[in-house]
Order: sequence, then C-alpha cells, then structure tokens
Amino acid sequence: MTRKDVSTAAMLLGWLILAGVPLAGPAISQGKTSRDQAEKAIRLSIFETVKAFLTGDVQTFKRCSAQRTLSLVNLVYEAAREDPRFQQELRNERITNADEFLPSFMQGMANRYLEAARMPPEQAARRAATDAVVSFTGNSEARIRVGNSEFARAKLVARQWKIDLTDSLKKAVLNEVKNPEMRARIKSL
Repeated sequence: MTRKDVSTAAMLLGWLILAGVPLAGPAISQGKTSRDQAEKAIRLSIFETVKAFLTGDVQTFKRCSAQRTLSLVNLVYEAAREDPRFQQELRNERITNADEFLPSFMQGMANRYLEAARMPPEQAARRAATDAVVSFTGNSEARIRVGNSEFARAKLVARQWKIDLTDSLKKAVLNEVKNPEMRARIKSL
C-alpha cells in the first residue's frame, strides 16, 4: 500500500467516523436501537436511495426502496404499456416488463429533478439526507420531510430502513397518466 493509499484510507475512515456510519456489525442490532441510531441509518438510506435513483443504479435503488415504491413503478409500466403515446417508445427501447422499464423511469424522473435542482446527483442526494426532518411514527416507521412537504417515508423491513418515495413520485406520474382506472389505482397505492 502506497503512502497515498494510506492517506486516502485514513481520510475516508475519518469521514465515516465523523458521519456516524457504523463500520462493522448490523445497522440495527436486534431491533432495539436508539432513535439517534435509527435516524442515522435512515439518513444513510435516504442518501443511498436518492443517489441510486438519480444515477440510475437500479440494483441499489431496488435494495433500498420500500415495496410500495416498486409497486408504483409496476403500475406506471402498465399505464405506459396501455397508453398509445408511450407504446412506440416502449417497443423502440425493447421494454417488455416492469424490471426493464425501471431504468428508463428512473432516468426520466431523475432528469426532471436534476434540471430543477441544478446540482450533481451525489450533492443532491447528500442534501436530501442532510436537510431531511425525520419524525418517527413508531419503532418501525418514520416520515421524512424536506422543506414544507413530505418527501418520503422510512420503513424498517428485516432490520433495514427502506425508503418509500411513492407519494413524491405519484404527483409527477399522475400528470402523465390519463386512464381514469389506472389513475385511481395509482392514487390508492
């Protein structure tokens, strides 16, 4: 290991310690953590989820997202498949299922967000995690607000905090979906 590698590793380790990121062991120990530890884990999950969403990292996004968010993507795919405005685009991109649709969905939504935010994805993700106000509604659920609006929810699933972006994404999605039945299904999610 070169001197530069050691220096880089030391800086990274120092940042992780200052940020409060656990270096070993499970993020949630036997379901009993303090709210401070849970909040740190939620903020880390917010960062990972938002960064994955904005950079198109599908695997990380799926790992960090609540099932409700992934269900929304499935409904959006169904709506796009039925809408003549999007059918040709789906054929051109050879998208035949919701898993193939997810990267395209993420890219479209991320482009809109990044255009408005005018900052790189990692900075936007860091800001979302830092600026978030986390309010616990129980031991396994929290509401996440940024500014004056609810940004997301966090749910503890199998000792990992999953981020539910459904309500935030629904607003943009409903602007595109015209089928009344599909709109009702999306709204009820």
